[in-house]
Amino acid sequence: MAVSVGLIEQLIEETAPKAWAESWDNPGLLVGDGKQEVGAILVALDGVPAVVDEAAALGAELIVAHHPLLFQPLRNLRADNPAAQVPLSLCRRGIAYLAAHTNLDQSPLSASLAFGRALALTETDFLETTGTDDLFKIVVYVPPAQAENLRRALAAAGVGAGTTSGPHSDAYAECFFQTEGEGMFRPLPGATPYSGRVGDLTRVPETRLESVTAAKNLKRALRALRRSHPYEEPAYDVIPLANEGKRRGYGLFGRLPETVPLRVARDNFLAALSAPDAALWAQRYDLSAIRWFGPPDHPVRRVAVSNGGGNSLAAKARRRGADLFITGELDYHQRLDCLTQGTAVAEMGHFLSEAPMLTALADYLRGRRELAGVTVTVSRQEF
Repeated sequence: MAVSVGLIEQLIEETAPKAWAESWDNPGLLVGDGKQEVGAILVALDGVPAVVDEAAALGAELIVAHHPLLFQPLRNLRADNPAAQVPLSLCRRGIAYLAAHTNLDQSPLSASLAFGRALALTETDFLETTGTDDLFKIVVYVPPAQAENLRRALAAAGVGAGTTSGPHSDAYAECFFQTEGEGMFRPLPGATPYSGRVGDLTRVPETRLESVTAAKNLKRALRALRRSHPYEEPAYDVIPLANEGKRRGYGLFGRLPETVPLRVARDNFLAALSAPDAALWAQRYDLSAIRWFGPPDHPVRRVAVSNGGGNSLAAKARRRGADLFITGELDYHQRLDCLTQGTAVAEMGHFLSEAPMLTALADYLRGRRELAGVTVTVSRQEF
């Protein structure tokens, strides 16, 4: 089956729904045709001319970027309008452009979460919680001989795994409940029933399977159900739940395994980022550009992390009592407020603080069986 731009947008929607984006943001397909076939994807931070040239050289039909290409409507698409150059170049070369921005920042692919794992932070929570997933229970009835096949298909689609923010939720998968009973139906003329005869009331043993999934995963789960169910018309229920699903948010707050001086926290962080098995980067970057502010002996245990611009979360980091705030960049006064209130600062630069999301997004796309045969490359451009 051909892979389309629209399918790739749909797959990104399953991990970073556009509904999560801020009102001022502009994620989604910004240039191109959702029906266009895709054989190669370039994942990048920004849609600059060098990235478009790189995509063209790779033969990529789609750029998936973190930052939207357009925030404000263009007044024209004239060749002498600097703001129109990249959209015009994309159109001329037949390259589509899809963005995942503040929705991606709140997803499991967030760079803040990746840095938290690198630091081995414990007792973690979001710096700013923005919402919780809506949950749905799926109940389906299937012949006993087909129940295990259907259960496996639903589990492979993410049903019954990691649905809450409980401390052990992510330690369990394939969580289902199963009961046995009897179903009945009368096939009418035109039906081709799995069992029974047209016109007869048919009673059959059936297995009831039930489990829970997040709203963002519901379409994927139902596709798997319909593909794997033997009936022409599967019998299933989708029930909205009042239970609180997994939380999402911006940034991360947690604790180091032990209190260490800032100079040791710095050295440990740089070593974690440089480790061969860190898997944070698609290529090696110059970590000497990270700027550290604060006394070398400043004790660090509580750490706040925010990829990208940290101005909006700096006050939250201070209120949480962070000893160290790691972010992309801060303006002068925000940094000064942190330092005068006992919070040391590490500024990674915007690009370096978000580059792990490019690797994570590329790995996510490579791991989707729907994209088997599609080449996914992370851009080599640095900003």
